[in-house]
Amino acid sequence: MTELSPADWLLALIPAPLVIGAAVGVVSSLSLATAIGAGSVPATGLVGYALFGLPPQ
Repeated sequence: MTELSPADWLLALIPAPLVIGAAVGVVSSLSLATAIGAGSVPATGLVGYALFGLPPQ
């Protein structure tokens, strides 16, 4: 079995804030659009880090 690189872990974590935002939107009084929008901020940060902080080799 191959080991996962830090880039693999980072790519796997990108959807996590969106899923958490969706879950918060479903169980709280926040609108779903607001919660997913809030979750997209850290997801965008992870994409930026994947592109510029830890670029593909």
